[in-house]
Amino acid sequence: MNVKTRKRLFNLMRIVICIGALWYVVQGVTVDDHIALTNGQTITGQVLDSTDPIVIQLTNGAQSRVAHQQVAVNEQGNLRISYGLRTAWQKSQKQLLLLALAIYFPIVFLQSLRIQWLLKAQEIKIGFVDAVRFSFAGNFLNFAAPLGSNAGDVFKAYFLSLHTHRKTEAVATVFYDRVVGLASLLFVVAMITLFSRPGSKLAEFRPYMLSMLGGGIGLTIIYFAPPIRKHLLPGSMLKRIPMIDHIRRADAAAHALLKHKGLVVCAILVTMLLQAIAVAAYFTIAISLAFNANLGNFLEYYTYFCTGVVIQALPGPPQGLGTVELAYSYFFKAFGSASQIICLAFAIRLLVLVAALPGLWVTMTGSYKPQTSVDSKTDNPPSDTPPTTKVQKADLASV
Repeated sequence: MNVKTRKRLFNLMRIVICIGALWYVVQGVTVDDHIALTNGQTITGQVLDSTDPIVIQLTNGAQSRVAHQQVAVNEQGNLRISYGLRTAWQKSQKQLLLLALAIYFPIVFLQSLRIQWLLKAQEIKIGFVDAVRFSFAGNFLNFAAPLGSNAGDVFKAYFLSLHTHRKTEAVATVFYDRVVGLASLLFVVAMITLFSRPGSKLAEFRPYMLSMLGGGIGLTIIYFAPPIRKHLLPGSMLKRIPMIDHIRRADAAAHALLKHKGLVVCAILVTMLLQAIAVAAYFTIAISLAFNANLGNFLEYYTYFCTGVVIQALPGPPQGLGTVELAYSYFFKAFGSASQIICLAFAIRLLVLVAALPGLWVTMTGSYKPQTSVDSKTDNPPSDTPPTTKVQKADLASV
């Protein structure tokens, strides 16, 4: 099987997963509202007033009133009222949707600060304005390009390399930037589940999150431990690896981060801050769509939204289309109807896209390109010169 055929099969698999997941999710989506009664019957129509008694306009045009005591409740003790698409949108608080955008928009500046710090650890200097341009363009291309959530990284890696002679280090830093983001997210979610009360729904995630966190820490120790590296990666084997020089330099770039622990810690802290801001924006959308959302269940929302981000970053449909909605339908079924969940997923995607729209201008104008030739810069060594640290002079297997 050649590369072209494998690529076609992989794209076909992504499409099948996307369609299958969306089909499963929309099975519970309705236009009308449904009220489940204690006697097992269901009333269908549009809820006009959810106070006691509930006023619902039936599909035949007549109005009916239902006392709260006649309505069944779910496991959380909430009335089993399933809002359809029409009511979910009509009941949404539009001003809160705008507030969510205002909360979310500053994230791009924190992303820019993080990539600037990580590049500084590689002795690559770019201005904050340039970093903002890269972040806007990368976030926009995550939606506009068929590669999905990887498109922005590919863009940033390529055009960052145009700004420096240390092209390998620039490309590697974009990858490490993604690693810092996912690792920070995983750590926060693991801590939330670790300290959640026994028997809670979050406690069910504890073994999975802690296993992933422990696995990540273990792999990190193995990667950076010189005795283990020397045993697993003998020099004779490394010499046969294609593009070994670039791999050595990318490896040296990872070790360079250890020499700038302050910058890495700041990058992790700003990542946690921007993730909290993003969840606050998503949570605001949930409130606007009349979900059962309050401070008491905020940590649950935090965990579920973060899990959705991880799913979105995995290989599969672009931007996790279908798979994220499927995850939301499982996580949030106790907080809202299937129609509300679909509206939530759509609103979050729209929020992120609108916040990234300045990236369209960046990509169209080409303002991400270096204003002067890289050849005229003196703060970076030539591309064929490895970074000047002891780690970079050592053999990959013995570092």
